Amino acid sequence: MRGTYGLFLTVSAIAFIAAGVFAVTDLLPRHANASVPSAAAPAAAASAAAPAAASTAPLPAAPVAAKKDHAVTTPFGVSRNDPYYWLNEKTNPEVATYLEAENAYANAALAPLEATQAAIFKELEDRASLPDQEVPYADSGFYYQQRFDAGADYPVIVRMANSPTGPEEVVLNVPELAKGHEQYFLRGWKVSPDGTKVAFAVDFKGDRINEIFVRDIATNAVTSTGIKDASSDIAWTADGKAFFYTKLDETVRGFQVKRHIMGADPATDTVMIEEPDTTFELSIAEASSKEMAIITVYHLQRTELWAVSLTSPDPKPVLLLPRTKNVRANADHFDGKFYILTNDGAPDLKVIALDDTAPDLATAETVVAEVPGHYIENIALFDKDIAVQEVHDATSTVKIVDRATGAVKSTLDFGPLGVTTLEQNKDATLPFVRVTFESATLPPVTYQVDLATGAKTELKKSPAYTWFKPELYEATRIMAPAKDGKQVPVTLVWRKDLKKVGGNPTLVYGYGAYGITTEPGWYRNYVSLLDRGFVVAVAHIRGSRDLGDAWYQGGRMQTKMNTFTDFIAATEGVIAQGYADPKHVYAQGGSAGGLLMGAVNNLRPDLYDGIVAQVPFVDVLTTMLDDTIPLTTFEYEEWGNPNIQEQYNWMAAYSPYDNVAAKAYPPLFVLTGFNDSQVGYFEPAKWVAKLRATKTDKNQLLFLCNMGAGHSGNSGRTGPLADRAKVFAWLADRAGK
Repeated sequence: MRGTYGLFLTVSAIAFIAAGVFAVTDLLPRHANASVPSAAAPAAAASAAAPAAASTAPLPAAPVAAKKDHAVTTPFGVSRNDPYYWLNEKTNPEVATYLEAENAYANAALAPLEATQAAIFKELEDRASLPDQEVPYADSGFYYQQRFDAGADYPVIVRMANSPTGPEEVVLNVPELAKGHEQYFLRGWKVSPDGTKVAFAVDFKGDRINEIFVRDIATNAVTSTGIKDASSDIAWTADGKAFFYTKLDETVRGFQVKRHIMGADPATDTVMIEEPDTTFELSIAEASSKEMAIITVYHLQRTELWAVSLTSPDPKPVLLLPRTKNVRANADHFDGKFYILTNDGAPDLKVIALDDTAPDLATAETVVAEVPGHYIENIALFDKDIAVQEVHDATSTVKIVDRATGAVKSTLDFGPLGVTTLEQNKDATLPFVRVTFESATLPPVTYQVDLATGAKTELKKSPAYTWFKPELYEATRIMAPAKDGKQVPVTLVWRKDLKKVGGNPTLVYGYGAYGITTEPGWYRNYVSLLDRGFVVAVAHIRGSRDLGDAWYQGGRMQTKMNTFTDFIAATEGVIAQGYADPKHVYAQGGSAGGLLMGAVNNLRPDLYDGIVAQVPFVDVLTTMLDDTIPLTTFEYEEWGNPNIQEQYNWMAAYSPYDNVAAKAYPPLFVLTGFNDSQVGYFEPAKWVAKLRATKTDKNQLLFLCNMGAGHSGNSGRTGPLADRAKVFAWLADRAGK
């Protein structure tokens, strides 16, 4: 996707990963007891952030990309000249030369900020490098735990038999496995039912294309299965002699689910199901019962579900739910029933149950009814209950529902402007559910909640509590009137002692796509800006499901323009209500949020003193007309299909690259990755080239391309921090901080 997500059960963190607010690995070091300095006093913070003296070295001339005429023609005869189309020729030496010139230019422009960058990098690195360990979770007789040693970029995954306090056994030593690799993304892992081996999927480039390995846990022997070009899906058969996985095609689309017998040549693997329609993608996952796996044939707006036995020696997929337009679903299997989370007749989703002996939708029983405006984001099944995570009012809570009657027993809500999410709950026989709570001013805390009594036990606090002082910060929620009269929620956070009358420098973050939610969680990297006097605002714009599914539907396809005007309205609201200094307002977004940045840059360039666009999806028309580019066909029902003239016109109205005009633009900082398979590096490269050739101002335009990374930057906990420090130093310098 132009922004990362899985099926349609999404979490707010995903949007921030895509935007570069933090990386996937930032989610891992959540709780530890390390001691590090507390938040700096205002004077100390100001001293640490003091900009370096201006460099005396002359800035080189901005790179100029050659123009080469290239016609992009639609099936209905509309033709556009795309003079920078050639920049998508990844193996063309001229492309690399141009990108390296952009990198040199950007780094030269940033050189005067090296001291600020170093100070911010040190802050980010110290926070990202703390020792940390998950609360062990039970699964099939073992307690599993992921932990980071102090300073480690990668985790060690261990397990303890029968008790969370027993002797440790290493499942995967990722720091050892990652040695010698420029990039190492552990995308997925699964222990065999007999507990003797673990299969794991590794992406060595950041392009989401994996190779699957198997480690013998007792001997530490690691072997490649020979399976390459795979997704991260792994589902073992009950006897541990085979596993299912998903094969990727040349557009990085999961198009086959295959069964691999251990030791066999992957060329002989059995195809369980194949999807020829390029607008659909396949995935497979083990169900909670461990008796079945669920194959999901999914599309942004429709789903087909199959079940396949993990116990049969000759499994055959069984259809659970046929694909129907505008019906999305996800399934699990437990206690003799299939539980299906679906929007069929319930836009904000409901849970239905089918008997597994004769699964028939006609006799489906509704177990959890829809609550309009409360979008069900995730569920966890237990012997007597279902834990249901809901997004509503730009927050997230968890409710406990009786599995037999559907009655709501309790709601877990730990405070205002908060996010309560389900943790690992793998063992349905346990009498408790685990959740994590965080808010805009409170780092995550993991709780164990008794399902019968509701009694809450604190299990662990984020390691951030060793350095972050919540009492120094404050958050609030405002409502901003949108262009059409809707009220757009905006969550703001700032440091109390640095709040100014007349407004502070303010960074407005937004995403607004795929229904991905952006609830008001705690984002540790932004503390470096808060401590420099910034207000950070999260705009809960349409295109997300922050206010339920209707909020998403109001920001996609023909209504996509609402996403951009909502963000502008949110920015105007923050200024009008006195939080932002109108002269120092900034915007940030990445991936599909980078599309947001590009559109806003065209629509209201006067509103911002600087815009940060990370891995931005800005070349909408050309990309969506090219069905050889990964994800294109899959997303026809998010943006539209430009092969249809009406839908082409929707996209033409906002496509950032196509709407660049001869006018003044604000300063821009653009970042991308050369190996990105979700948003090709050539999109921002073309956009920057066209802006340089067209804009009338002399404002700074910086473009960095990481030549060895993909969509989420460098791997590891500290991998993305150097670029992040550059962005924050640039923002601080723009704001005079």
